[in-house]
Amino acid sequence: AEVNGDHAEAHRLDERLGFLTPILKGFLTEAGKEAADLGIQVYGGHGYIKDNKAEQVYRDVRIAPVWEGTTQIQALDLLGRKIMLQKLKPITEHCNELYKLCWKHMFDTSALGTHARSLMRHTMEWHAMTYMIGFEAKSNKEWISSTSVDYLMYSGYVTLAAHWLQMEAVANQKLKEGGTEEEEFYKAKIQTSAFMFDYLLPRTRGHKANMWTPIESITDMKSENFSFDHSR
Repeated sequence: AEVNGDHAEAHRLDERLGFLTPILKGFLTEAGKEAADLGIQVYGGHGYIKDNKAEQVYRDVRIAPVWEGTTQIQALDLLGRKIMLQKLKPITEHCNELYKLCWKHMFDTSALGTHARSLMRHTMEWHAMTYMIGFEAKSNKEWISSTSVDYLMYSGYVTLAAHWLQMEAVANQKLKEGGTEEEEFYKAKIQTSAFMFDYLLPRTRGHKANMWTPIESITDMKSENFSFDHSR
């Protein structure tokens, strides 16, 4: 767009990328860390030693949620700077895109329709919670810092589910009309989408609960009470 002289569109895309960057960086690096940890677990004790290189993968991936902005910094950037300072415009635009996606498939009678309706409910909840956090933050700015990481993770799961819904829709279409890949490839996509909606997306329940716990349980702890010298 910039090369073609469409500065307005270039600005729009830059703003869009700015909104998505903390979600992608923060959520995916945390997910990658979990995946590497499970890789060690699969090997059992052998995953902890160097022979199978699983521990090397974990050591390499562990830096990802730290460098180029820790997950906590990315979360504050997303909720505080990218959303609240822009008067919730980015989240509204993003959710509107998700509403369109869900509406396109939510009346499908297969699992695709079930997943689309689930994503619609989560998107509406995400949208509403953003406004609620903004309202609470007017009287207490600590609402931004105390909810930001759970908000980022919630955002990540919903955004990931949206991508899997699109892949599931394409896989269903290819199975009906024929595609360039073998049939099992498309079936695996549909199965993975089911895993996403049945197993991963429900994690948003915990993140939602954390966002609405009393912030005093976080903010009222005195800094000197985080550590006690029991050697005296």
